[in-house]
Amino acid sequence: FVVFILKNFSILPVTFMTENGSKLGTGMEVIFLSLSMANLIRKLRDEREELQVVALQKSEEMNEMKSYFLSNISHELRTPLNAILNLSKEISKDSKDENIQKNSLLIKDSSYSLLSSVNDILDFSKIEKGELKLDLEEFSPKPLLEHLAKNMVYRAKNQGLGFNLDISPDLPEMILGDKMRLTQMINNVLSNALKFTTHGFVTFKVECKQKKGNTVDLIFTIADTGVGIPKEKMNSIFESFTQESINNKRKFGGLGLGLYIVKTLADLHNGKVDLQSILDQGTVCKITLEYKTIAVEKQQIPVVEVADYDLKGKNILVVEDNAMNQMVIKMITKKWLNTTVVFANNGQEGVTALQENHFDLILMDLQMPVMDGYEATIAIRNGAAGDEKKNIPIIALTADVMETTKERVMEIGMNKYMSKPVDKELLYKNIAELVGV
Repeated sequence: FVVFILKNFSILPVTFMTENGSKLGTGMEVIFLSLSMANLIRKLRDEREELQVVALQKSEEMNEMKSYFLSNISHELRTPLNAILNLSKEISKDSKDENIQKNSLLIKDSSYSLLSSVNDILDFSKIEKGELKLDLEEFSPKPLLEHLAKNMVYRAKNQGLGFNLDISPDLPEMILGDKMRLTQMINNVLSNALKFTTHGFVTFKVECKQKKGNTVDLIFTIADTGVGIPKEKMNSIFESFTQESINNKRKFGGLGLGLYIVKTLADLHNGKVDLQSILDQGTVCKITLEYKTIAVEKQQIPVVEVADYDLKGKNILVVEDNAMNQMVIKMITKKWLNTTVVFANNGQEGVTALQENHFDLILMDLQMPVMDGYEATIAIRNGAAGDEKKNIPIIALTADVMETTKERVMEIGMNKYMSKPVDKELLYKNIAELVGV
């Protein structure tokens, strides 16, 4: 700039340098500014990347804490529910007093309602993390649906409502699908219908539509004469934490997750949910799900009677720290023939018991003091109880229903996974299968 001024006042001669000095200086200034700006941008980028790494770490820590919290919630709620449900069933079965039976059924119904809410919360978390999956198995749809309807008839009667059931005789004998998820979907919609109906009736209709090959559409229609849904709310009714209005949350209760989970599960089945409603007149919900049919002869479907619960002299080790859950297992297995059951209060006691005695199978809880079920299983598979006992069948019997838990128990070498509350028929079936009875 000085050279430029002196040249203009003719103090410096006109040369290439004096003529272009200002341009050169400006160019150098631009270069230095660019370098400075590039350095600043690099620092900002590095800082941003560091912040992103920290944010990612915190996010992962929060997800881990959330998973741990939900796992604990599942365990802490399902553990007492396991005892309550099974005890109420046994009391209802063993007592001939009509009032005791009625109260036991009320306890069981309330427990299932609480269990349904727990399942909805856990499933919402699974949906958020993309972990919700279908477990395919062969099952007969008709007895499942009739059992569901039977429970709803009892609830409808207590509310002074009518309940109409119409199951098509064309339903396939056996289908391949997720039995538990079908139960959850139908139970959620039927519970909603009863919840939002103060007078009149609820209708449950099941139809079957044959498709190409061995594929069918099962169509479930649930209609009620309840409060209905306004047109402006129809577009958002399948969103999470949504009910017809805020007032309904106080009047009718509920988490507002039922239809959201039903819609998500229907999508997993490649199905659809259609909802039609008229305010103050009622609602009709139609669920269409696709299933593969399984060819099976009727005589191949065994009906397991109590007298058939015979393990033919097998010894079972139950590793369980909760006294109530131990009592539930005792109540279930005491009616089994030729069966010996021994209990251990934690994984360490379980490994020691296996070292000292012969067992044909282990029922293993996961969350226990001293040594948990994971550690005990790994120790057994590594030969801590003896090389000849490394391959003993182990069934995980836990209140933790997170997908990561199911994957983990299989990774460490357990043979099967079962969740609490315990299904006694399924428990016997799994044990009999693994011990070769």
